[in-house]
Amino acid sequence: MGKQAMGTIALNQRNRIDTLLYLLVYPHRPMVKTKTIELINFEQIPAGQNATVAVMSYSGYDIEDAIVMNKASIDRGFGRCQVYRSQKCTLRRYANQTFDRVMGPLVDATTMKPIWKHEPLDVDGISRPGERIESKQVLVNKSMPTVTASVLPTGQQQQVDHKDVPTTYKGLEPSYVERVLISSNTEEAFLIKLLLRQTRRPEIGDKFSSRHGQKGVVGLIAQQEDMPFNDQGSSNK
Repeated sequence: MGKQAMGTIALNQRNRIDTLLYLLVYPHRPMVKTKTIELINFEQIPAGQNATVAVMSYSGYDIEDAIVMNKASIDRGFGRCQVYRSQKCTLRRYANQTFDRVMGPLVDATTMKPIWKHEPLDVDGISRPGERIESKQVLVNKSMPTVTASVLPTGQQQQVDHKDVPTTYKGLEPSYVERVLISSNTEEAFLIKLLLRQTRRPEIGDKFSSRHGQKGVVGLIAQQEDMPFNDQGSSNK
């Protein structure tokens, strides 16, 4: 189950932009370890959390390896993760010497503020880091020329009409812009990459497992006062 574990994937995970990345918010150093774990430096890139587990029968929500979780532990951050997704936008230069543009946000004439779709945009037409992005809002306000194939006379490349082809956010849940990277590729085109972040907490149906493959899904999230307690007064997670 180590290959499917969620935790710290690498020491440079904050400096890379992956297509899809899951990170555990509060990874723990394992309380019990083997010689192999010490040899591979697993403690530097932990994958998992230490939990208090009671192996017992509790109502009917623990049938077929289901797990009953403590709501108070989830509120304190147990099992919380961050989901990173990347969005990219390419600015090309075409054969007739026309090229794509990034335009600034459209401003409402009444309020003198950007329209709702362009609220996350900075003055350069790219979303600012730290901005909250909702569905159908614009990440990059890109426009491309209407004529890209035919050869234009010299000096008329700047007069070609452009149409809006913005890069929009299509997710159902809001996200936050973590990073913005501007680079180029082998085709001499500019590449704009945006790293979007979502914070999620455990819910019914999520799969948890020990390091030994004893996996099960969450069947119930119970209040802390309804969970069993030990002789020292602490409850299960």
